[in-house]
Amino acid sequence: MTEKTPAIDPAAPAADPGSAAPEPSRRQAPPGGKAGAGKKSGRRIPPLAVALVVAVLLAAALAAALWYQRQQFDRAGREIAGRLESLSNELSTARRDARQALSLAQSQSDRLRALDEAMGESQSRYAALEQAWQSQSDGSGDAVLLNDVEQLLTLANQQLRLGGSVSNAIVALETAQSRLARAERPVFATLQQAINGDLDRLRAVPMVDVPALAARVEQLIQLSARAPLLVPDQAAPDVLESAPGARPQAGPDDAQDSLPADAPWWRRWRAEIASWPASLAGAAGREMADMISIQRVDDASALLLSPEQGAQLRANVRMRLLTAQVALLMRQPAIWSNELDAVSAALAASYDARSSDTVTAQRLARELAGASIAVQLPGVADSLSAAAALRASLASAPARGQ
Repeated sequence: MTEKTPAIDPAAPAADPGSAAPEPSRRQAPPGGKAGAGKKSGRRIPPLAVALVVAVLLAAALAAALWYQRQQFDRAGREIAGRLESLSNELSTARRDARQALSLAQSQSDRLRALDEAMGESQSRYAALEQAWQSQSDGSGDAVLLNDVEQLLTLANQQLRLGGSVSNAIVALETAQSRLARAERPVFATLQQAINGDLDRLRAVPMVDVPALAARVEQLIQLSARAPLLVPDQAAPDVLESAPGARPQAGPDDAQDSLPADAPWWRRWRAEIASWPASLAGAAGREMADMISIQRVDDASALLLSPEQGAQLRANVRMRLLTAQVALLMRQPAIWSNELDAVSAALAASYDARSSDTVTAQRLARELAGASIAVQLPGVADSLSAAAALRASLASAPARGQ
């Protein structure tokens, strides 16, 4: 346990010795009461000081807030100023572009106005020209159209009469028909009906297969070029050894083959001896055939042809076949028949009838000679007559008007 001693207040003034003694009542006061009163008086803060401190703190906080807000306002002002400056620059650029676009649009508008004026002037000129052409062609349009149709009809007539080409004549008439159909003139109705009738007759003409006949003539030219003559020449230097269908001579092997398989040897030997004369005769015949040729010839002069004359004969046959081709294209049946008959005669007289090429060439020449290329072609006289009548009526129309 500690002993409690009374606290001595240092702030208390020392007792003056000369002073009067304190009053008994104050001296009797407990020492502990003074110490507690002094302690309470030392810890108390005045309210004014507290209020002053709070006011200072509030002022500092307010100053700091005002300073921070000022900084924010300055930063925002600088950003707004920068944006306003950029917007001002963009606005100036946009204004400059707008002025340029406006000037370009103005120039384009001026050009369009000038073009409109030029187009209007051109349209007025075109209308005047069209009116003048219409007034001029009202009287001569029918005559011009009739001239064109007559030229087409004349062309079709030439194709039929000179070239015998039905297809070209049909094309010319169809062209004239289309011209009349586009014109839609009632005055040309009779002519159009006549052209339709001529077209129907031309389309009904039987067609000759010219490419097929020309190909067969070309085949005949090739056969006549390689078929052998009665005498060898440069084109066919080899002479046929025997006629087709000649039977070969029987030999000893054939005689032995006729015996049965189990025949005795003496019969085989006798058969072989018996076949010797036949084999000798066959060998002699073959040797004689190499030296002597027996053949029936209608014209003996064909055997006296030299190689040069044989080449000339082949050239003549080729020339006649080419002439037949031209006659086929030109629709000349008389020349076609004459040339093929001459070729057939030459093949029969100067060519070797034992050759397969010669036989094929003669058969082909006969077939071609029998083919008819003569076709009765109709004309376009009705169309030409209708065109002449229409021209006469058009010529008499102005006289009646006067």
